[in-house]
Amino acid sequence: MDAKLKKCSWIIHPMALAHAVSSFLLGRLGLSDEILLSLLSISTIVLVCYVYGLPLEVSAALAALCCFAAFYLGTLGGRWLNASGLPFLNTYSSEITTFLVTEVMGWATVVIAKKR
Repeated sequence: MDAKLKKCSWIIHPMALAHAVSSFLLGRLGLSDEILLSLLSISTIVLVCYVYGLPLEVSAALAALCCFAAFYLGTLGGRWLNASGLPFLNTYSSEITTFLVTEVMGWATVVIAKKR
C-alpha cells in the first residue's frame, strides 16, 4: 500500500466512525445530525483531496457533490434497512448507513483523485 493510500485510510475510516457515533449520539438526544454530518463529510473529502494535492476548486466541487450524493444514498439506504424487517438493522439504520456511505464517498474520492 502506498503512502497516500495509507494516509487516506487513516482519514476515511475514523471519519466514517465519527459519522456513525455522531448519528448515534445525536439521534438518542433527539437532535438533528444533518449539519454535523455534512461538516464531517466535507472535511473527509477536503482532507483526501489535500493528500492528493488537488486544487481547492476541485476539492470544493467534490465536497458539494459528495454531500448531495451522501444525503441521497443515506436516505435511500436507511429506507432499505428499515424495510428489511430485521430489528437490529431497523434500530441502527442511520448509524450503519452513514458509516457505509462515508466509506464509499471517501474511497470514491480517492479513485477520482488518483485519476486526476
